[in-house]
Amino acid sequence: PQPRDTLVTPNAPPGAPQATPAQIILTVPGTTFQVAGGPYTVPLSINNASRASVMTLTVTYNPNVLRVRNVQDGTFMRQGGVAATFTPQIDAAAGRVDIAITRTGDQVGASGSGLLAALLFDAVAPGSSIVSVNGVASTPEGAALTLQFSPVTVTVR
Repeated sequence: PQPRDTLVTPNAPPGAPQATPAQIILTVPGTTFQVAGGPYTVPLSINNASRASVMTLTVTYNPNVLRVRNVQDGTFMRQGGVAATFTPQIDAAAGRVDIAITRTGDQVGASGSGLLAALLFDAVAPGSSIVSVNGVASTPEGAALTLQFSPVTVTVR
């Protein structure tokens, strides 16, 4: 008789407990920004999170069209009264913002939906920019969480 295959079925979802990935969402206040009409607040939020403890996100945009003035901390990673470190780094020349958020001494992780950060954009010149986000997140035990991202396009007039 043939030896039975003991491997996981190829079409089983990886990391089965979290069947639905967490969505990281950028919400722009309309798709058209006016030059010198800002600043425009663009919330960066999460839906469907399951026990997020550490998160590193990178937001990219066209630096010829948009400039990030400021990055404000959101409340999501502080749920349950846990302290969190929030470290944004803006690279204006590259059109990139790196955001690291870590829940201090966390055993539980943050779950559900909420605001991760808010980016204040200035519209600096006419044109268009795709604003996209990507990154990674993990549980208090260090297991990777599945994240899903949706870029948005902004036109500056």
